[in-house]
Amino acid sequence: MTRGVFLTIAFLTAALGSGLAQTSIRQCATMEQDSINKRRYPERKNFDDLEQAIQAKMKEFQHQSPNGRPQAELITIPIIVHVVHKGEAVGTGMNLSQAQIKSQIEVLNEDFRRKAGTNGFNTSPVGADIEIEFCLSPVDEQGNLLTEPGIHRYNGGQDTWTRAQIDNSLKPTTIWNSAKFFNVWTLKFGGEDANLLGYAQFPDQSGLSGLNDVGGSDKTDGVVIQYTSFGSAQKGSFPIMSPPYNKGRTLSHETGHWLGLRHIWGDGSCATDFVDDTPPAQGPNRGCPTTKLSCDNVNLLMPQNYMDYTDDDCMNIFTIGQKARIRAVLSVSPRRKALYAQGSLCAPPNVTDPPVVSFIADKTNCVLSGSEVRFTDLSTNFPTQYYWKFEGGDPASSTEANPKIRYNVAGVYKVWHSAKNKIGWADTLEVAGYITVSSEGLCSSFSNFKPEYTPTVLDAADFGAYTGYLAGTNSTKAKAYSELFNNTCGYKYISGVKIKFGHLESLSEDATINVTVWNALGYQSGPGAVLERKELLLKQVQDDIANNRFTEVTLDRETPAAFGKPFHVGIEIVNDAGYKLAVITSANNEATNSTSWVQDDNGEWRSMTIAFGANVALNIVPIVGANPSVQVSSSKLLIEPGEQVILNGRGASIFSWSSSDNTISDVLGPQLTVNPVRTTTYTVTGSGLELCHPNATATVYVSGTPTPTERADLNASIQLHPNPGTTRLNLTIANDYAGQVTLHTQSMLGQDVMAPQSLLKDTPTLSTAIDTSTWPAGLYLIHVRMGSQGVLKKWIKK
Repeated sequence: MTRGVFLTIAFLTAALGSGLAQTSIRQCATMEQDSINKRRYPERKNFDDLEQAIQAKMKEFQHQSPNGRPQAELITIPIIVHVVHKGEAVGTGMNLSQAQIKSQIEVLNEDFRRKAGTNGFNTSPVGADIEIEFCLSPVDEQGNLLTEPGIHRYNGGQDTWTRAQIDNSLKPTTIWNSAKFFNVWTLKFGGEDANLLGYAQFPDQSGLSGLNDVGGSDKTDGVVIQYTSFGSAQKGSFPIMSPPYNKGRTLSHETGHWLGLRHIWGDGSCATDFVDDTPPAQGPNRGCPTTKLSCDNVNLLMPQNYMDYTDDDCMNIFTIGQKARIRAVLSVSPRRKALYAQGSLCAPPNVTDPPVVSFIADKTNCVLSGSEVRFTDLSTNFPTQYYWKFEGGDPASSTEANPKIRYNVAGVYKVWHSAKNKIGWADTLEVAGYITVSSEGLCSSFSNFKPEYTPTVLDAADFGAYTGYLAGTNSTKAKAYSELFNNTCGYKYISGVKIKFGHLESLSEDATINVTVWNALGYQSGPGAVLERKELLLKQVQDDIANNRFTEVTLDRETPAAFGKPFHVGIEIVNDAGYKLAVITSANNEATNSTSWVQDDNGEWRSMTIAFGANVALNIVPIVGANPSVQVSSSKLLIEPGEQVILNGRGASIFSWSSSDNTISDVLGPQLTVNPVRTTTYTVTGSGLELCHPNATATVYVSGTPTPTERADLNASIQLHPNPGTTRLNLTIANDYAGQVTLHTQSMLGQDVMAPQSLLKDTPTLSTAIDTSTWPAGLYLIHVRMGSQGVLKKWIKK
């Protein structure tokens, strides 16, 4: 899934005598939708990654055009308009007429070609002819001529649509091959999205190897437009359209997003849209202003730009810089390039030959052992049958158009592909060495600390006039240390971190530091934005140092590994907090790759090599995976005896809890509330999903108590008898607990078989009997809860 961009109509009403005046304004939520999509599809490539490739191509494109008006090859892109209706006659309601659809495509071409004599023409010195034309595709996906070119009428069976319904159901059901057609949907928005005017999907870029499989982004690629804003009232009588959005500029705006353009104000106050010849703005323009100054108080704003929020009547400019950006996107974004690279369907060939075979894959290099690769057929001449053969793949062959193949063994493998149309089979295309499978599996860990390195606690004094520890608290007042991990194979998730500390002293019982994950988008691949941060109790570090072991930290939530890109992991510290701390590093000059970084007291990040002349690697190990892992969070790290703590498990659909002191055993549910009286480690086990690590632990430290110790087995103090049994279940609890006991009984399907019972235990032994005569034979789960303690017992009825 890629970023969506969408416009909303907000209706403002004001009473005027006995009537109402209604005004609609254009609004957009580009970055909000991008945030939603990142959470939903954390594996998708960040649009910022595409930005670097776009900027490089823009410079190349502009360098080839020193006169400032670049000439480019005319590109034609076929459109299929999915007219979503509810059974209305053609030309009424949502079932738009062919004339209205044609009027919209005419406007789109006028705008993208800066066509003289139309509303799309301008005299601006930076105005550009984008040299892209759009056509209503004359053929369908099989090459058959369409009765209504470029139109697919679809009875969706409902009056309105939300974005969730559109992306989850409508688009995947109706979309045509998004590597061959520009898909556009017209419909009526409803529900929480009733005020939307439209939204678009940004281009994806997954590298030269091909498309990025991001949970179905090729099944949602395109633009969705409110049916009342599709077309131009200037080109026909279309009663459903009303100003100010009735001249077809909504599709021009959204197509700009679909081709990689951002809003001209950069979605922030005076932010950048990465185009040099659009003036910076504090925000969107409304209506059609003419004299308002931009952020520099020199240049006039550009309300005529299609990527602003002005009325349809005002818009008429794409700039030379925006053209360079669009052409760059068409060059580097694989799915956009595929629309014209094999020849446009706007002029479909007279099929007299077999297909010309072509294909791409979502990944080709460093494929993780056990993972899937998605292949996409791009063959010409409208194939209807396909044959694939995959060396080292599972399955080894396929007749699907776009198969998914799993590679389980490391190696370099060939791919063979052929396709057939009504003329016959194409020659088989054989690509040697196309797939490289890594020995790294779906679940792994990283370390820059090689086995031959010497574990060392380095004194800062060895690197200058400093006191303290080089990788820890010292007189430089450093705020943080990190280790860079290249993530070459694109792992998606970080579930936890292991850090080897070498020294800790002057510890107050409640002292903490932060274990932090950053992306690597800072200066020269230094730490950038924080991806996750977890508080670590130094009391835990003290125990780990005493036992010569790594300090293991499970992150609170599923953390994306910088969307498959390089990232940093390290610690944030406070130098004057009363503790002295050092991380184990390699000996100086053992590591030469400059992977360790330090943040000075002014917040500036530098590599340790530059800051101190130290060639070291920190002994930090992130736990990574192509699949998620179970995570755990604790409401408190250090408590007084008996204080309440809430633990939450995440990352799975089924959770079961246990504790190091055996007071908790097989307690089900994502959340656990406990009141420990001594330091206890709680383990949550997840299931129901494909996980890298199904277990996660959280230690709750109780003030004045030692680390977890063994207690009497609580589980053994609770007995069910006879087991198996028939018509009667006897429960006996023999322990030192006093208070309320709750019994909750379920079948193996999770259904309650009786109402929860509450008993009072005020003696060392509590006995009760349950009538089971009406229960069907089978296995039952008896949940016994005593205050914060819980035990799950199993009982069989014969």
